[in-house]
Amino acid sequence: MKEYFVWLAKFVTAIFIVLFLIPLTLTAIFSATQKEILNQEQTTKKGVAVVELKGMIDGSDELIEQLYKHVQDDNVLGIVLDIDSPGGAVGPSQAIFAAVQRLKKSKPIVAVMNTVAASGGLYAALGASKVLAQPGTLTGSIGVILQLPNFSGITEKVGVDVVTIKSGQFKDAGNSFRPMTPAEQAYLQSTVDTAFESFKNAVAEGRDIPLEKVTPFADGRIILGSQAKELGLIDGFGDVYVGAREVYELAGEPLKEDEYPNLIKKDRKYEQLIQYLESVFSLPIAFSSKVRLLYLMDL
Repeated sequence: MKEYFVWLAKFVTAIFIVLFLIPLTLTAIFSATQKEILNQEQTTKKGVAVVELKGMIDGSDELIEQLYKHVQDDNVLGIVLDIDSPGGAVGPSQAIFAAVQRLKKSKPIVAVMNTVAASGGLYAALGASKVLAQPGTLTGSIGVILQLPNFSGITEKVGVDVVTIKSGQFKDAGNSFRPMTPAEQAYLQSTVDTAFESFKNAVAEGRDIPLEKVTPFADGRIILGSQAKELGLIDGFGDVYVGAREVYELAGEPLKEDEYPNLIKKDRKYEQLIQYLESVFSLPIAFSSKVRLLYLMDL
């Protein structure tokens, strides 16, 4: 009888996924896509596209694809990169920075920092034509973090022995089931230091600040927007609408004082559902990643 109820529960779950969850997900994605296309088709006046960078930076493909799409659109004067992120993975942060730096040569891109644009969130903004924030925006956190759990103490207590067969000295550097050797710690520290130098150089290059002036505040500290203005990390204060007006100005088509910018935004009707499903399906990948090098604000 117990097996019967287990089988029945699995059957009902499978029916729910096939008949409800999958069709709902596909419908949501299709509807969001169609709505975005419709909005673009109905836009006759040239506008400013808003591309959002929200939450942890785990990847860059989708955001960079949006940037390229808007740069190639004749109805788009430029782009506002709307950032609310504590940072994330090093590679994607660098990729966004490089794409923004490259594409701003074709159309102006203004980065706007909201609640937080720290570490990788700041890195992504550094390539923009202009950077805006609020006085209370949390930014800065210039640095790199690499955290590795170690369970060697627990394995010793319970009597578990993990045997590792490896091809090179550093192939299992950061192994969670044994203490780290001094050579491994030095190797991983050099990796962090290299990524850190890239970050500092990006700040110096993107914001035109001498490298020797970047180093004193590149110690992982959180910097308020008001302090960022004094340090040269941002150009001024403003929200997405102020950023859009800056885009019109940089594009040579400044708005009159009583005019409002035409914003081209991605439809967000089903975004929360899609993000939830993506997070569920990405959990196994997240847990399988042993080592992650991060530009991340750590509070």
